[in-house]
Amino acid sequence: MLWCTAAALTVGCVAGAKPNFVIMFADDMGYGDIGANFEAAAGMTPNLDKIASEGIRFTDFHVGASVCSVSRAALLTGRLGVRTGVVHNFAVTSQFGLPRTEITIAEALRPAGYRTGAIGKWHLGTTPGYHPTYRGFEKYFGLPYSVDMGCTDMGGADTTPRICRHGVDRPTDKQYRLPLPLYKADLNCSGATDTCNGAILESPVNFTTLDDRYAAFAEEFIGNVTVDKRPFFLYVPFSHVHTPLYIATRNKGKSGKPGRAGSFYDALIEMDETVGSIMGSLKKHGVDENTLVFFTGDNGPWETKCDLAGSPGPFTGLWQKNEGGGGSSAKTTLWEGGHREVGLARWPKKIAPRVSAATTSSMDYLPTLLSLAGVPLPSDRTYDGIDLAKVLFDGAETAHTTLFHPNSGSKGSVDGKLDGVRWNDGKGNQWKAIYQTGGSADCKHSIGTIMRHDPPLLFNLADDEAESKALDTSVEPYKTVVAEVAKLLAEQMKSVNGTYQSVVDYSSALQYEPCVDYPTDCRLEPSLSDV
Repeated sequence: MLWCTAAALTVGCVAGAKPNFVIMFADDMGYGDIGANFEAAAGMTPNLDKIASEGIRFTDFHVGASVCSVSRAALLTGRLGVRTGVVHNFAVTSQFGLPRTEITIAEALRPAGYRTGAIGKWHLGTTPGYHPTYRGFEKYFGLPYSVDMGCTDMGGADTTPRICRHGVDRPTDKQYRLPLPLYKADLNCSGATDTCNGAILESPVNFTTLDDRYAAFAEEFIGNVTVDKRPFFLYVPFSHVHTPLYIATRNKGKSGKPGRAGSFYDALIEMDETVGSIMGSLKKHGVDENTLVFFTGDNGPWETKCDLAGSPGPFTGLWQKNEGGGGSSAKTTLWEGGHREVGLARWPKKIAPRVSAATTSSMDYLPTLLSLAGVPLPSDRTYDGIDLAKVLFDGAETAHTTLFHPNSGSKGSVDGKLDGVRWNDGKGNQWKAIYQTGGSADCKHSIGTIMRHDPPLLFNLADDEAESKALDTSVEPYKTVVAEVAKLLAEQMKSVNGTYQSVVDYSSALQYEPCVDYPTDCRLEPSLSDV
């Protein structure tokens, strides 16, 4: 037997080769940004569509928050931000990051014999102790944060340029002055002391070759670990499709779509190519059939970027548009377009291809992977994710009955507050309660009217996936539903406040920014022979 079921692992099954794991995680990708989910992306994502056809395509998959750092922390720890302390994004100059008291998937798997690597956007801290090579990853190649948190020497498709201004003093606005660095690092930043700046390969990064180098690094990592005959965990948080959009020369215009929308779909095609390269590496090195692959995104489209952003598919949050004074209903919001994501799972001969409506989450990755690897969950903390073994391998269609969604960056909101509650009542209803709306900018720069709702807005997603019409909670049965939702939320907060929590220090200072030649212009010309 080459692998052990989750049930067998609970009774000590460790026989045979442990499975490998790959998690691919897009940036600002909407539910509607793969052809398998939505017609607008038809033909743009053949490799992702292939994964969808060969495994499970989840139609009710969610991430732990609707902004970058918070969503990434939730995926890697299996816990909501109210538990990890990560409730909003880390800055370029953040001194700290994801708390050391939290345990990542990589930190849990390494002691069990797994080789671990990360490729792409981190956004959970750049200094020693918080850099990915201090958080369980033996190898790291990628960017410390989003592609708009620093400048480059080439313009990208965005509403504003990100071209570096050379030879000027370092001003406060680092988005236009601080060169965006590319790291190539080994465990503990190869012995770094004060910073991990010695692991910066080039600054600013050369975007025209970045995705090809992501693919090459994945190929190298998979090749090396298979020679070692050890199981591996590879985490690939892509830089695409966050703006500004950068595309290799060969992919410019490839989508055939005109104007700014063409830039988005060209970038989407480029990311899909990299997905295909990684899948090809698994097959090339003979580990495809013993590798569980997950794909999702960190949050929905950044609506303020207009046609440079993707699509939430049918999850358009129409109440916000029609009754909430406008504003975004995607990234940074509690609407489905903010946190309902592409969700794919593939494992040849282990996972039967199908479409699943089970309510699932990126926070489920940690409990599922640890179970399959025979690693017990730490007993000193509470997890918001669950083991998906029955859904993945037995065809079960029941996973979460309740999910809690945090406010994540909307103006007027309390970061991390659980203002969205999803409850499947077992009778075919998919209730969604929202306690605060507005505060996020749309393409027209309207942020919508910031409103608290008590009782909350209530929708039944089973027949209103666009969240267009709030139900009358003064009458039955909706009045009872709201009371049940309030009870579930109170129980969740009792769990949060009564169990282990981490505390985040968001302190920020200039000397903690990634910089190779402080205090001049932080530039490092690329050494392509090093790539």
